[in-house]
Amino acid sequence: MFSRLMKKLGVYRSIRAAIHCRSGMAATEFALLVPIMAVLFFGILELSEGMTANRRVAVAVNSAADLAAQSELLSPTDIDGLMESVIAILEPAQTNSVDINLVSVILDADGDPIVHWSVHWNEDVKSDDPYTEGEDYTKLTEEFMQNPNGLIQLQNRSIIVVEMSYPYNPQFAKWFVSDPIQFDRSAKRAPRRATRVQLCNDSYTSCTT
Repeated sequence: MFSRLMKKLGVYRSIRAAIHCRSGMAATEFALLVPIMAVLFFGILELSEGMTANRRVAVAVNSAADLAAQSELLSPTDIDGLMESVIAILEPAQTNSVDINLVSVILDADGDPIVHWSVHWNEDVKSDDPYTEGEDYTKLTEEFMQNPNGLIQLQNRSIIVVEMSYPYNPQFAKWFVSDPIQFDRSAKRAPRRATRVQLCNDSYTSCTT
């Protein structure tokens, strides 16, 4: 009797129709895939932005070393102008947190690399020199020091080294990555117009030797 009543009311027919209906499953599948697709999309976008920023840092640090190596004398005003032009490469990213060390490296009497002079540069913060004159400079790679061509560049000469540190703040991953991603790059160039690039005051009346 119950079965006949159910058939009469069409309940079985309704259940069979619901089982074979696929429209609700498509909506469910879409709802499950949307978060995954969104993560992939924004992840690829973030990766692309990060790679672009890293490439800009590499171009900027090499440009700074190249420009500094073309000078015979550098004053604080010269360095400000040089760095401001180089920093423009990183724009439109924020550049007030970029730290740059400009270092002249020479060999001491024992043939070990030491600091000839050094300057720290930041758009907003003025600080002391990053290295003390005459202290050992240990950031030249072992490959460079063991390369005869590298040592020849330092014989009675100097090497200009630029160290750049750029904190990259992810735009989309900042909800998951609390701290900036640090891009650290360095570049080396031999002076082109003199054996050593000298650091002077703004009037060029006092220079290193």
